[in-house]
Amino acid sequence: MEDLPQRAGERARVAGRRTALTVVVPIRRGHASAELSKVLEAVGRDIRRNTLIPLDALKTTHFLRWVIVPAARGEAGQEGRELLAFEANFDGDVGSFLDDLIRVAGKALRTCIYCHCEPSPPARGENPDAALKDYLLDHALPEALFYQSYPGLTVESIDNDARVRRLINEYLSDSQGACARLMRLARRRTGRPGRSRSEESRLQQDIRQDIRSHLEQVQAREAKEKAEGVLRLEPEPVPWKARLLRMPLVRNGMAALVMPVAVPTWLTLLGLELAEGVAQWVKGGESKPATATYDSKARAKLSELLEREDFQAQNQLTHLVDLKPGALRPPLARLSLWVWGYLARYYFTEGQLGGIEGIHFARWVMLEDEVEGEEGPRKKHRMLFFSNYDGSWEDYLGSFVDRASIGLTTIWCSTEGFPRTRLRLRPFGLELGADREEAFKLWVRQHQVYTEAWFTRHPGKSVSNIVNDRELRSKVKARLSSRQVRDWLRRI
Repeated sequence: MEDLPQRAGERARVAGRRTALTVVVPIRRGHASAELSKVLEAVGRDIRRNTLIPLDALKTTHFLRWVIVPAARGEAGQEGRELLAFEANFDGDVGSFLDDLIRVAGKALRTCIYCHCEPSPPARGENPDAALKDYLLDHALPEALFYQSYPGLTVESIDNDARVRRLINEYLSDSQGACARLMRLARRRTGRPGRSRSEESRLQQDIRQDIRSHLEQVQAREAKEKAEGVLRLEPEPVPWKARLLRMPLVRNGMAALVMPVAVPTWLTLLGLELAEGVAQWVKGGESKPATATYDSKARAKLSELLEREDFQAQNQLTHLVDLKPGALRPPLARLSLWVWGYLARYYFTEGQLGGIEGIHFARWVMLEDEVEGEEGPRKKHRMLFFSNYDGSWEDYLGSFVDRASIGLTTIWCSTEGFPRTRLRLRPFGLELGADREEAFKLWVRQHQVYTEAWFTRHPGKSVSNIVNDRELRSKVKARLSSRQVRDWLRRI
């Protein structure tokens, strides 16, 4: 029996994590998976208005999802158990998030969702809510790599910033004075003679002052009326670490610190890929076309998966693939994920991951399953990926290929079916696996997993919208130079 103080300590450690939670639980064999799928599909079809789990009541949650993860396969094709994966991105710590989730949907989680899992949480007892929280903490998995585009920006702040922008737009539409100034400024920009640069600057300052005065009046009126959610114009205090990481010199220095680990890891991974390619060429074989590991259910769900893509500003992707066999593959994959996770924390801190702006939250999780091998049970390693992103599936993956192929290749080259890195003779050079765009997109599609239920707090907001609104609101009351005022007005 596991030591109870040790288990309690582990739960407390997980509950103290911030921003992200991943829970993976085995599903009971038999018809449990089909029954669970029906429940989650009902939630997913009307994610905001379903009566089972009122997710809109989770006021600090950015994204969450439930996914039925296909079973791992053994060497002879035997299947293990399917898994239920839950992932969420939120404000604050894991413990507070779970308290909120259980307050809103504890009964539904116990009796409609996790009752299909094995083990399942106790449905009765002195404190079933506390038991459910312990159950979810016990099945939480660490993220091997986690990325967030706007760290420190809460759901409340995003709502407040969007409201500031809306008030500005309404004021500019209704205020004759501000509109007149904007027209004069527009005429100045068309090159009309007789306007000096100092007059242009004064016009811009006047427009900004008009906007600031209007917003301060709204703020004062709401404070006097003691309205809930009084408009905030002041920027949140930025922690000293975040301020340091906004300095290019500091970020570059932090990135340089990890290079003694990163470079040998990436060279080893690419070297293994090239060696495998050479060995295959020597044997006279050709690379096998990528085939879906989980094709039976993927085909049945493909049309539904496509229907849920590209229908709003934000989209989601769940991806699952086996690691290649070999003792070196799991530690190398974990090490590569750790390197990129380090860079995500200390280098890619300004709303872009590898030059790509449209990713809200993303995470990679390593799964270890027990399957039957030729010599008995053995571990099988799989890589599970969740992403919440802007735009279409094609544009999202195309941006990765164009700007981050080294990242894609060094993360996924240890997995089955990933396009092989190879040497080009004409023109001579190294062609990374992710550089072959069509092959890469085919591989992603073949290993994509259907997501039964997905919730986003701000479905119409892109990363660019959120960051732009933050910059607009945070500088309403700041002292700005003429150039900064001009840049601020451009954000409107």
